Amino acid sequence: MSRAHWLEIAALTAVFCVWQATTAVLQVPPYLVPQPVALLASVGTFQSRLLAAAAQTLVEAALGFTGGNVLGLCLAVAFVHSRLLERTLLPWMVILKTLPIVAITPLITLLLGFGAPTTIAIASLVSFFPALVNGVLGLRSVSTQSLELLRVLDAGGWTVLWQLRMPSALPSLFAALRVSAPASILAAMVAEWAAANGGLGYLILDAGARYQFLLMWDGVLVATVLAVVAFAAVDYVEGRLLTWNTAQTAQPR
Repeated sequence: MSRAHWLEIAALTAVFCVWQATTAVLQVPPYLVPQPVALLASVGTFQSRLLAAAAQTLVEAALGFTGGNVLGLCLAVAFVHSRLLERTLLPWMVILKTLPIVAITPLITLLLGFGAPTTIAIASLVSFFPALVNGVLGLRSVSTQSLELLRVLDAGGWTVLWQLRMPSALPSLFAALRVSAPASILAAMVAEWAAANGGLGYLILDAGARYQFLLMWDGVLVATVLAVVAFAAVDYVEGRLLTWNTAQTAQPR
């Protein structure tokens, strides 16, 4: 392990110790902040419920994440090829982005019904806008010289897209994925609070209503772990696919 990894472990250990000591000495009520030792011990007690809820949230968030990014990228390609379409639709996309998730969840529930469709749709909305904006930015980041070279070679639109624009857009697209991957977990949970009878969002809400505070905080802990893992997974894939970009950005300027 590298020195940076050891520093990360040391920092997490320090936070854990301070958390444990503070909650024990001040006798903080468990419904406010539970002691980490008790929290981790209760994970085994509620393991089956946590795994079932986490699996449901993860599947819904993954479907929404995939659908939102695919739709955003497709629309980004259309915007790059049509300024008129961009000027027509982009203001509406911005308006849609500014609407709070909590406010539009009831409306989407009325349209799609109670359960997974609404949760997936909310996760898609969160993933859609970063993919759209970063996709347009990345697809337009190609150099003029490269475009002129392909035009001289009589390359078609699909050739320019797949061999020039898409590779140039990958760094921007992965920047969007790093944002939307953990955000889709949170969005799915928010939708589950209002439009589902399962998943981590529902589990946290239900456990709080039943005064099962350790279970409630276990749900928060598992959701945090899922969000961190989602971010790390995107970062790992980016590091493996974009080795050329990593080497370029690592060079001193």
